[in-house]
This record gives sequence, structure tokens and C-alpha cells, in this order.
Amino acid sequence: MSMPSVRTHLVEIVPCADESRCYRWIIRARGGAVLEASPYAFATSNGARISGECWKREHFSAAAGV
Repeated sequence: MSMPSVRTHLVEIVPCADESRCYRWIIRARGGAVLEASPYAFATSNGARISGECWKREHFSAAAGV
């Protein structure tokens, strides 16, 4: 299992620029580079966090061949 590759990425939750009541996720490398960003907004920060964490696991686990 290649869990270390998942731990090398961080999910950041940010308010939307155009709608402050909505949130988006950003996946960053430990160095701070943006790797992926949410394609749409979420009504809650928790919803954005859950989606971002799922996307991180799916995207980076699949790339690692898990």
C-alpha cells in the first residue's frame, strides 16, 4: 500500500472568491504547489473537505498504482 504518497499532499479549504458563503478545496504538495482545485463550490466547508480528501485519495492512490 502506498499511503506515504497520500500524506505528502494537503487539502486546503478556501472561501469562494465570488461567493463568500461557499467553499472550494485545493490540493497542494507539501512544498505549497497547487496540484488540483475543486471544479465547483460547496455549501459548507465540511462538504468541501470531505470531497477534497476523497479526491486526494482517489487521484493520488490511482497514480501510485494502488
